[in-house]
Amino acid sequence: MSEISFQYYPGEITASKPLGEISLDRFLSSTKYPKKKIADTFAAIQKAQEAGDMGLKNELKTGLFSFTPCVYVQGSRKYENIKNWTGLLALDFDKLPSTTYAKEWKQELFNKNKWVVASWLSPSRYGVRALVKIPVVHSVGEFKEHFHALQNELAVYRGWDRAPQNCILPMFLSYDPELLQRTDYTEWTKRYTPPIPPPITQYIITDKSNQVKGIIESMIDKIVDSGHPQLRAAAYLLGGYSGAGYIDSGFALQMLENMIDRNAYLSQKARVYKGTAATMIKKGMLQPVFLQY
Repeated sequence: MSEISFQYYPGEITASKPLGEISLDRFLSSTKYPKKKIADTFAAIQKAQEAGDMGLKNELKTGLFSFTPCVYVQGSRKYENIKNWTGLLALDFDKLPSTTYAKEWKQELFNKNKWVVASWLSPSRYGVRALVKIPVVHSVGEFKEHFHALQNELAVYRGWDRAPQNCILPMFLSYDPELLQRTDYTEWTKRYTPPIPPPITQYIITDKSNQVKGIIESMIDKIVDSGHPQLRAAAYLLGGYSGAGYIDSGFALQMLENMIDRNAYLSQKARVYKGTAATMIKKGMLQPVFLQY
């Protein structure tokens, strides 16, 4: 099908050094026809999902390999260590209502979009994963432009997850004997360009969003370990500034999510930290904080 290859890692999400590399063909074959031990693990994951035992589910997932299909890194899995991009972009639709719903959406997503190389069910079988062919990019920003253009079209569908905009986010191995794949895929070439805001007239001189951004950015840039306490403090303060009317809450969350994606430490568990950020911004809004003039 393809000469594309990428790296694989141990199942523990914090493991940042690759074990080796695998071809796209081999990855898809392993997803469709795993070894018996791996298939048994998937069965246990689905059982834990149905029982609502998320702790057991996450523990079981550590026994699976994870992959970074979008990038190839040299050294540990960090933005600054990206050597090249593979020409793939990952999609994730999570927490769907049922396995039946997930199977139907997997088929629909694949059938309607020729740029989808493959689509399959997630380990829990309540989600859908997919790989999209894009041009080989040369920067994180360029990768996100393709992702955000896709988001404009697909975010209206149930289960859309923004987390894969982080190109170094690991993807766990899945098991789906009915995985869908094609060899005649096209490329998704669209790129998102933010709209140019209208000129700001002179009387809007009280806007303090840039000052707020500088304060929060300084706090996030200092995070190299113990992410949660420091992130909670920054998000709570940001919520306070939003409560005081200095910055829109939606823009504040988007801004902080971008900072999390850029931070080498926080980006390793970006989805978790973004959830914390959203919660703390809401709490902080209840206690407005005013800048000193």
